[in-house]
Amino acid sequence: MPRIAGEYVNSPLHPMPIINSLDALLCSNEFSFFEPLMDEGDTLMIALAIADWPLARRLLAAGAIGVDYLETTSWLVESAVAQFPQRRFLLHNSVDNLSLGHPAALEQRDVVQCTLRHLQLTRAPWLSAHLGFSAAEVEFDIWMRARSAPLPRGELFDNICRNTRALAAAIPVPLILENLDYCPGGAYEHICEPDFISAVLEATGAGLLLDLAHARVSAARLGLPDHEYLARLPLERVRQLHISGPRLRDGMLADAHEPLLEEDYALLEHVLRQTRPQALTLEYHREEDALRGQLGRLRELFGRAT
Repeated sequence: MPRIAGEYVNSPLHPMPIINSLDALLCSNEFSFFEPLMDEGDTLMIALAIADWPLARRLLAAGAIGVDYLETTSWLVESAVAQFPQRRFLLHNSVDNLSLGHPAALEQRDVVQCTLRHLQLTRAPWLSAHLGFSAAEVEFDIWMRARSAPLPRGELFDNICRNTRALAAAIPVPLILENLDYCPGGAYEHICEPDFISAVLEATGAGLLLDLAHARVSAARLGLPDHEYLARLPLERVRQLHISGPRLRDGMLADAHEPLLEEDYALLEHVLRQTRPQALTLEYHREEDALRGQLGRLRELFGRAT
């Protein structure tokens, strides 16, 4: 089984340059490309990342936790890079409120220019983005409800594939797409079905950011066992994992970003026997002790000392 890194590693092949201002970084016209982390025996190591929330920033600033990447997003990029100019970043959703399912997704709000700027600031080794929502107009709030009728399956598929290919062609790093968690409301039709996800990835050549909590939620709401849902995904395309603990809400499983439970660790082990991800991001932001405990458990799981 692959081992997990769990602490900052500065690659001797691609050292992170020290740049002390955002302006200097933007003027450098450079992108960094990092190799997968390897141990002394040339065994693949999974880089450990933490999602960009205030708790994670506070603990990182204090040197209280050790991770390889801080995974940041659109509106947080500039403040994250300013606070941690020497840290490695992963970039998830480079533009706020973007859906690759929209007929003209890349024509909105300078999407490509903003994405290139955020890639240059973070020097991320790849870009991850949501697969896209099933309605052209979506209310981008906690519930993600459709503001227009869901698109027909074929039209939605064509939109996502066209926009994915165009975005991938416009950036200097790989593009990977994240599976979403099915919720009622019209914004998640088709896109959470494993066969639809597989078809998009096959048609576009994109990699997969496999969110295990999203997969569990979608499986539950589609009436599939977790393992069957995962088996229908192209696990050979997994480049990155997201992990967090889902919980029952009003009798339905929901993406709650709660602490990992034993069933979550067991599912993670099951997936890692079938995939070779280059990074794993813990999406948790509530209590310090719980966060530190989960990071420690991940290191223990992979036989790495703290």
